[in-house]
Amino acid sequence: MVLRYILPVIIVLAVLGPALPSAEALTLQDAPPLEDDVTPDIVAPTFPQELILLPEDVQNAAQAGMGAESAELPSGLGGADAAWYRAQVAYVGEDWASARNYAETAAAGGIIDAALLAGIMARNGEGGPVDLSTAARWFTRAADRDDPVALYNLGLLAALGDASLELGRPEPWFERAARAGHIPAMVAHAIALRDSPVPQDAIAAREWAGRAAQQGSAEGMYQLAQLLDSGQGGARDAAGARVWYERAANQNLAEAAFQVGLMSADGEGGEQDDATARDWLRIAAESGYAPAQGQYGLMMYQGRGGETDIELAAYWFSRGARGGDAESQFLYAYALYRGEGVTQDFELGYRWVLLASVDYLGAPVHDSQRDRLEAALEGALPPDVRQRIRAEFEALR
Repeated sequence: MVLRYILPVIIVLAVLGPALPSAEALTLQDAPPLEDDVTPDIVAPTFPQELILLPEDVQNAAQAGMGAESAELPSGLGGADAAWYRAQVAYVGEDWASARNYAETAAAGGIIDAALLAGIMARNGEGGPVDLSTAARWFTRAADRDDPVALYNLGLLAALGDASLELGRPEPWFERAARAGHIPAMVAHAIALRDSPVPQDAIAAREWAGRAAQQGSAEGMYQLAQLLDSGQGGARDAAGARVWYERAANQNLAEAAFQVGLMSADGEGGEQDDATARDWLRIAAESGYAPAQGQYGLMMYQGRGGETDIELAAYWFSRGARGGDAESQFLYAYALYRGEGVTQDFELGYRWVLLASVDYLGAPVHDSQRDRLEAALEGALPPDVRQRIRAEFEALR
């Protein structure tokens, strides 16, 4: 049976320290590498997306290999404007130190975009050390002019919880940026409202997520779908949730593709269709989303929506298990216990079923099927082996 998950867009998997499974556990058995296992080419850095597009003359100067000092200034530029021009040329030319210096000079002269660039570089440690205090100072200068990018970045810094930055809570910054039209801030504001202890705030969360969604934000679409799916901020609307999940999935959001796949498999919010479910779960699984990898493998194992393929199912169970998904870890442990698609290995199966006892946040997983599998594997192992593996597991918790 396919399980439903309601997960946030950004998931931080629990770091388990030294891996409990042996090296053999991390070797994919009888399965060829996929295209997404290939190391991607390194992409050259571009100008920060938060800022406006570069003027054509700046791009031409950078592409011609001109340095910030040697680039010919357009006529009429002087002072802060000249420093800003050189900062842009230097940044695109990857002369980080010069870019940071020129950006700070231009920012001191009152150019808002230069203050944003100076803040971004200080935050990211480009052209010098990471300096969050300096980043906050430059962002604040731009925020004093109600710049939405600066307001949003101050919200991100405030979310770090560093009291020395003196930024307070992130929510007011996100709200100001959202009201100024910043789309990622609308999403952040919606999430903050959704998580608020005040029930009425969920109504506003739907509104802000809807605004971001209507403006093409995939994360906005996903958050709106989550709110509709869970019935927060209004009546539950499974059909509406499925529509917005699919729209977000069409913008390559793996979590959304996963949810569309589950809803299609369950016939929730629309037609039940195993073939469509399997396609969406494949997309999410191949994108590296661990929960989808286990569920895609389960569709293959059960022969739902396509041919049965036990070996490839076990491969996907392993991928999801290594990605930290407790359901995938259980499924992989089951495959190892039965010897289906992989060589039967009780010891390795016991390691994985123990890992499946906690979720990605470290909370206990209460599942009767997992408990029965754990008991079966304990019965199949010599007491000394069982005790050694459990001691290793407990040492990692």
